[in-house]
Amino acid sequence: MVKEASVDDVMKVLMASRKFEMQELWATCSHLVARSGLSADLLAKHLPIDVVAKIEEIRAKSPVAAANTPRSPFLTHHYLPINAPSSAADRDHKIRRMRRALDAADIELVKLMVMGEGLDLDDALAVHYAVQHCNRDVVKALLELGAADVNSRAGPTGKTALHLAAEMVSPDMVSVLLDHHADPNARTLDGVTPLDVLRSLTSEFLFKGAVPGLTHIEPNKLRLCLELVQSAVMVTTRDEGAPGAGGGEAGGSDGANFPRSDADDSLVSLTMNSTLMYQRQEMAAAVAGDARKGNSGRGSPSNLYFPNGFP
Repeated sequence: MVKEASVDDVMKVLMASRKFEMQELWATCSHLVARSGLSADLLAKHLPIDVVAKIEEIRAKSPVAAANTPRSPFLTHHYLPINAPSSAADRDHKIRRMRRALDAADIELVKLMVMGEGLDLDDALAVHYAVQHCNRDVVKALLELGAADVNSRAGPTGKTALHLAAEMVSPDMVSVLLDHHADPNARTLDGVTPLDVLRSLTSEFLFKGAVPGLTHIEPNKLRLCLELVQSAVMVTTRDEGAPGAGGGEAGGSDGANFPRSDADDSLVSLTMNSTLMYQRQEMAAAVAGDARKGNSGRGSPSNLYFPNGFP
């Protein structure tokens, strides 16, 4: 039935079989696409780069498919087995161009560099850079190219992009990385997970009122990041423990498999502290307004917090 469908429909079935890990259907569809005669450049407009690479591998092994398909000059360096080594200067130049493209949200240029110049996004730390310097849409589009490992590690401690997003207290970045299968249990060489990072930041904020390295932190964003990562960890913990689950041990509570920490228990306190802080600011502003009306004096910024003068 698939063999009688159009190439467009076969590519849709190909992606569905990949998503649901239907190996036999995937093999059938990939061979059909390989024999379709469509160039790799054209396929890259409709399929992720890693899928196009698999199809090119099939074509390389099949003389019939290769004979019916024009070889793209852009793909020669990336998809053929022989790959000429590039100099360090050439590598650095590619990385600088990639970063400029990401800064300009030009994902098509990044895609062309991967396909035509053999740019290794993991070696170039593309996801790490995008998380730190770009917006959510750029990170999402970069991951959807299918050429970058969302769990690749960087730096002397081996941080993943999710570690960086947690350190930045960015719910947008945390959510888009988790949506693309970032590992919430990934550990640095020091054994630190993204959840550990957020718990530490929560403790710093609650007990010191500030976080070293962050000039400003929004309690709601910190709480949301913590909830997102903690939920992802709980899901992976359930998935890993599902085959050996013994009928809801300990009443089937989440706490049996996922112990809570002091930082987790302080989520309620964090929300309450945030609410109290804003309430106090509103009350102080109201008092300062009354003082200005009665005294016709200038309301200094300190009056917003200490309307009756410094203690």
